[in-house]
Amino acid sequence: MKKHPQKPLKIVDIAREPLEKIPYITAASKGAVISYEWLPVYWGEMLGLPGELDALIIASDLQGIAGHENVGAEGVVKGPQRLLGEELAETLALLFQIHLSDLNPAKVMVCLCGDLYTDPAKRGSSGDPLPVWRAFQRNFGFVTGVSGNHDLLTNDGEAELGSAEGIHFFSEAGMRMCGGLAVAGLGGIIGRADKPNRMAEADYMKRLRQLLRQSPDILLLHESPEVKPQGLPGNPGICKELQSASKLMVCCGHIHWDTPLAELDDGLQILNADGRAFIFTAAALD
Repeated sequence: MKKHPQKPLKIVDIAREPLEKIPYITAASKGAVISYEWLPVYWGEMLGLPGELDALIIASDLQGIAGHENVGAEGVVKGPQRLLGEELAETLALLFQIHLSDLNPAKVMVCLCGDLYTDPAKRGSSGDPLPVWRAFQRNFGFVTGVSGNHDLLTNDGEAELGSAEGIHFFSEAGMRMCGGLAVAGLGGIIGRADKPNRMAEADYMKRLRQLLRQSPDILLLHESPEVKPQGLPGNPGICKELQSASKLMVCCGHIHWDTPLAELDDGLQILNADGRAFIFTAAALD
């Protein structure tokens, strides 16, 4: 039987200004070679965090190479390349030391919603995100998440994640207890089943319904649902399936929302972490 926290998870506040911005480069579109970007890190407060957790970190679509200084002539990246997610993990650990020193990193759970790899020479590239998972494991107590459509773990990489202490990677749709929360995960996107991390719509929706029937506390997806009344893009079929799951928090990415948090009429919250990272601590009124 699954153990629920005293209250459902509910975000009550997200700071308007980021606590930190991490510089990174990524492959540009429309003829440019390199795009210089910043990953914002936001702090927020949440109701329902169980006693096993001091904080919850949520991030998705970390498709970049850390730093702005490692680009040479004609946009060629030089020197060692460090995935943005690796830099994020260490930056977050430092932010905890500076701003949240009363919290225990061993009691922090990280939720990764996919697309953690990039090649700055090729927009839309796919590759191995394993270094990002390792970096978060080194710095925090629990790491869980799903693959995006651009994450290509090797067989050895999947085996490492499957046996590593403190990590649960949802290679298949499923649910497990982690840090006092029932966490469910469904990776990939709807698409041609002969391509990596994609499945037919009927299969995806079947797996999603199976997870929702298990009443998780938090659901990690890569593909975002559409929230049409608020003008937030995504898949309308996913949103339709979520209508019956009011006591649930959904975290996703894949498609960027200008507003990261949506709340449906029944109270269900959807956090889109595409190109962002969030640190949530317990709300003072919890």
